[in-house]
Amino acid sequence: MRWRTTGKDGRVIVVERARPADAADVLRVHRAVLQERRWFITEPDELTDTVEMKVAVIRELTGANNCCFLVARVDGALVGMVIVQGGRLRRMRHVGKLEIYVLHEARGIGVGRALMSACVDWATHNPVICKLGLNVFAHNERAIGLYKAFGFEREGYRPREYRLADGTWCDDVLMYRLCDTPPQEPWMAAFR
Repeated sequence: MRWRTTGKDGRVIVVERARPADAADVLRVHRAVLQERRWFITEPDELTDTVEMKVAVIRELTGANNCCFLVARVDGALVGMVIVQGGRLRRMRHVGKLEIYVLHEARGIGVGRALMSACVDWATHNPVICKLGLNVFAHNERAIGLYKAFGFEREGYRPREYRLADGTWCDDVLMYRLCDTPPQEPWMAAFR
């Protein structure tokens, strides 16, 4: 599967399934986003993954019928990724938990939107996935706006769920999107 769209800056954004050969770039993006210390609960030094570990994750997720690992490229460079992990237990197989990572320098041109478009398209055409879910810091209004634009709704709110190294508290917002019907949103018309 491969999706293409044009970014706000006129460059082509390509979203496709991750391959084992992408592992080093996936690790680079993961580390760079965590270095910002703003968007995820994992501290940079807590990420102990190696390239070999990323290869294994890519193989595991691309081999499961309720998971997906997509990467976004601009000018051939890997600049973002979205990971959906479906439930391992039979009663949870239909729920995919997603995480999205976009390099700072690639934000604002449509990479996040392209990744979400591909992710929602994949989920709505996947016979196993019926629901996508995610967690997002309550202060991350830009991400929340993106998720809402793709039909995600607030499912829950957990005050003071996380405590950052400087003592700051972060509230957690749980969001979901049901995927039983194909999307009819206008953002899909220009995508593919």
